[in-house]
Amino acid sequence: MRQNVRAAAAAFGILGLAAAPTAQAKEGMWTFDNFPAARMQSELGWAPDQAWLDRVMAGTARLPGCSASNVSAQGLVLTNHHCVIACVNALSSNEHNFIEYGFGARNREEERQCPNMSVQVLQGISDVTERINTATAGAAVEGFARARDAEIARIEAECTQGSQRCEVVTLYQGGRYALHRFKRYDDVRLVFAPEHRMAAFGGDPDNFNFPRYCLDFSFLRLYENGRPAATPNHLTMSFRPLEEEEIVLIAGNPGRTSRLRTSAELSFERDINLPWQISSLAEIRGQLIAYAAEGPEQARIASSTLQSVENAYKALSGRRQALADAEGFGRVTAAEQDLQQRVRRNRAAQREIGNAWGEIAAAQSTYRGIFHHYQYLEARAGERSLLFGWARDIVRGAAERQRPDAERLQRFTEARLASVVQGLTASRPVSPDFEEIHLAFWLSKLREHLTVDDPVARRILGNESPEVLVERLSRSRLADPAYRRELWEGGADAVAASDDPMIVFVRTWDADARSVRERYVTQIEGPVARAHERIARARFRAFGLEQYPDATMSPRVSYGQVEGWTEPGGRIVPAFTYAGGLFERATGHAPFALSQRWIDARARLDTTTIFNVSTSNDVIGGNSGSPLLDREGRVVGAVFDGNIHSLGGEYFYDEDLNRSVTVAATAIRMALADVYGMSALLAELGAQ
Repeated sequence: MRQNVRAAAAAFGILGLAAAPTAQAKEGMWTFDNFPAARMQSELGWAPDQAWLDRVMAGTARLPGCSASNVSAQGLVLTNHHCVIACVNALSSNEHNFIEYGFGARNREEERQCPNMSVQVLQGISDVTERINTATAGAAVEGFARARDAEIARIEAECTQGSQRCEVVTLYQGGRYALHRFKRYDDVRLVFAPEHRMAAFGGDPDNFNFPRYCLDFSFLRLYENGRPAATPNHLTMSFRPLEEEEIVLIAGNPGRTSRLRTSAELSFERDINLPWQISSLAEIRGQLIAYAAEGPEQARIASSTLQSVENAYKALSGRRQALADAEGFGRVTAAEQDLQQRVRRNRAAQREIGNAWGEIAAAQSTYRGIFHHYQYLEARAGERSLLFGWARDIVRGAAERQRPDAERLQRFTEARLASVVQGLTASRPVSPDFEEIHLAFWLSKLREHLTVDDPVARRILGNESPEVLVERLSRSRLADPAYRRELWEGGADAVAASDDPMIVFVRTWDADARSVRERYVTQIEGPVARAHERIARARFRAFGLEQYPDATMSPRVSYGQVEGWTEPGGRIVPAFTYAGGLFERATGHAPFALSQRWIDARARLDTTTIFNVSTSNDVIGGNSGSPLLDREGRVVGAVFDGNIHSLGGEYFYDEDLNRSVTVAATAIRMALADVYGMSALLAELGAQ
């Protein structure tokens, strides 16, 4: 696949140029077709070849917001518990609380399908940079994003067929575009999940910290035509104990980094976006905690959302702190100034890049003027409300499907429509009182930030308070998947005729939301993307292609070693935790309470078993569930977190401090064998 990278280099006219910018050892989330094998060989004395990378790529999978690995020939998939907690919750009830007591299928018949879950496995990568550049070459700045998206829609539509889903991925902030071909599985069933209290042992106090004692793993199974999928290109698990300084790699789908963004963009994040998000998360967190305290059923309903909110609050607070730190932000500006100096020394680069950094700064200034309108009306409208999300998809889908494919919003292009339909038709439980919390919070904050005199806010709320309005909206019939399907299949006529309160609500002001979205695309997204494309070309001229792109929730590989770290104050943090430490840390009270199964099993467990492990691999959110791999490409754990220092990894990597955190395969085997008695599952994994 490396010929794709060579082709891109030729297109930019940068073959044989200068070496890449100085990167720290082990830094980078690399694409499978541009892995720095020579650099890794030089640093660690070993590196995988392309055959190794191809084999791992075929055995690695992507879940919504997470990563996974296929670990048997019968479609068995290993990931994190927190990646499937929404499925576990959806399958639970008052009578069968799988959040509290866990889930374990003893045979295929007991495996339960997860609503609205698909798993994708990368099949191949090809470069489409030249085609996108040709399509956007004559576009005006304000029309750049639309021309780019139209060509992406055409490329994806040409490629997508049957179970093959195709996705154009933007790399290097627009410097390169890659077409990823995935095999998609829509029938995904839960096989095993431990109790939530064990998967998230330590809760928010331990989150992004180490030592850890989390049993954050689960197993799914892929099905095709009602039967377990045949997956011959699977990886295998190894249950041997890991060793200090052992070379390990992580293959997964890191969500997003901002290491190639400009200082103007990151200033906006530091001063506007992150403080707003952190404040919002703090408020909704308090409401969720209060709701969960009302009773066991409310605690179960809130569990998935509360864990997600707490994780986001801590993560974004850490990122804000990294940008607020003068030394940290200085690393961003120093890298930017270095590239600018190189551009000034190259007349061709100067002509090509123009005032790209100034254009991005101007766009951020424009963004400040519409920020709250864009967030509350479009980007985060109705956040965490299932009913609102379904209503918006139905209303917009009816309108978008009447347009030519290349002119639609990206979410509704033919290549991406299957995931929308899957979400609309999946059977998911809806709790009206839980819906009301999220809808009321959104509408009250909309009224606060847009003000009561804003014409759009008045159109949305009418003469009602947020509390009265959401009580009416929560009675929507959209909780019924049959009704959602009826509206979707009925198209524009059905949507126009519907008197459902949520459909009427969304329909009333969708034009306002579309209007602010159009302003964002033409005045901010388009100009920023066009400027970034030119900066990427300058970066390629200066450093060549031996550099890694920002993470984009697309398949990547990072390398490192099993190692702890030394805190700035001198405290040494070892690489391993052991099963005995789990019992020493337990207090009997949440979030350090053991389940009864683990209390009963204590006497028969080997307390020296490695439980969680720290490694120096470069990771970010989205890597959750990624396989930790040894030199033979065997799965030796499932990544579930990073340490507190990794929160700044959105913007930079520190080889001395940034660490990923993994639940070791040794802990997985011990749990399955000695606590849960999952003998058939162990046999499938080759552990017996």
